[in-house]
Amino acid sequence: MTDRLLVLYDRDCGICVATAARLRRWDREGRLELLALQAAGTDDRPLVRDVAAGHPLHDELHVLDPATGAVESGGRAFLEIAERLPGGRRPAALARIPPAAWVIGLGYALIARNRRAISRALRLDTACAVPER
Repeated sequence: MTDRLLVLYDRDCGICVATAARLRRWDREGRLELLALQAAGTDDRPLVRDVAAGHPLHDELHVLDPATGAVESGGRAFLEIAERLPGGRRPAALARIPPAAWVIGLGYALIARNRRAISRALRLDTACAVPER
């Protein structure tokens, strides 16, 4: 595996697909690898398959740090992604302070629970627009 952070997103969710496409544009230095969670269980890499087997991927965003094998979910995954993107390191560090981290986790959980309804309301197409890498 490379040292890029593996981001597992739901290719059947409009918000998830739109977010993945935006992350791909923002990630000018190639620090993220985006993979549809639907493909994680059959990935060539054993570590990715283990994550797919051992985590409820459909419930929330998951990221895998191949350098450490650490898996983060939900709001914490969001912060891991931000740390690797241009201009995101300082805001991510500030967001880890307990009150901010709690708010981010709560906000993320609210959006994740309602992502399909939000996708429909925003008329986001659920066809996967992000090519696999």
